[in-house]
Amino acid sequence: MANGWLDQAAGLRALLSPTPCRSISLNGGRGGSGATTLAINLAAALAERQREVLLLDEFEGLSNSLHRLRLAQAYHFESVLRREISLADAVVQTDAGFAILPVSARATMLAGLNERELSWLAQEFETLTAEVDFLLLDTRPTTLSGVPNLSLAADDVLIIVSQNAESITDAYATIKVLYTEYARREFRILVNRVASLEDASLLFDRIRSVATQYLGAEIRLRLIGYVPEDDKLKRAMRLGRTVIEAFPEAEASHAFRQLADAMLRWKRPNQSQETPGHFVYRLVESSRILTDRLQN
Repeated sequence: MANGWLDQAAGLRALLSPTPCRSISLNGGRGGSGATTLAINLAAALAERQREVLLLDEFEGLSNSLHRLRLAQAYHFESVLRREISLADAVVQTDAGFAILPVSARATMLAGLNERELSWLAQEFETLTAEVDFLLLDTRPTTLSGVPNLSLAADDVLIIVSQNAESITDAYATIKVLYTEYARREFRILVNRVASLEDASLLFDRIRSVATQYLGAEIRLRLIGYVPEDDKLKRAMRLGRTVIEAFPEAEASHAFRQLADAMLRWKRPNQSQETPGHFVYRLVESSRILTDRLQN
């Protein structure tokens, strides 16, 4: 793999004990849920646990993970689409031990891929993730009806919510769209920017009550933890670093380590027919729908 971010030990481990890449989509919203910050720091915590982590970032500009970490993007994803470079060339390695793959591109360019180009891109992605333990997806908000989201191909859907009213509204909207349109029934909830587990539990109970009342008893929500309001987390992001790097003993650092340890204990999902390459198809499918809507 390009950039040397998978060493020989990781390759040997994958050969001797092959474990499928686990994909987890992190869904925030408009209400300042902090999804990108959480994605970056969860990736760092998993990498600290000697796991190979790839963060797939759908955002661009000031809101993406590369900008948050003050990292330069040598190649744009559109160069991959034009087949000027391989997909691996677009991967950016971080000092925290995980890698980032920005996948933002003009919707019209993604929508214009033919079947052969799409198949090539999917195969590139399969190759890229062959030795990855965790694929974290920092996805665009899933609040639009009829627009497929990368979460559809993920093993786990993680909803990030804060006490902000817009964040709560978007969390429910995401759950509703994925449940009613795509039959997704299981959701993991991570509460951000609260003072205690008690506060996190109260917010979780509120969302679960509404979801059960309006969507039915089949829906299953599970609270996986919370990240406290911590000024050192904000300070680390202003420094362009993860909180685990900058302030390893901060309350937020301990929270991310606890979350990473919990994720390592998650029961593996039933064998899915979706492979990592399906994320490419979802990305292109959503771009085609958005392009059609803009033209009509």
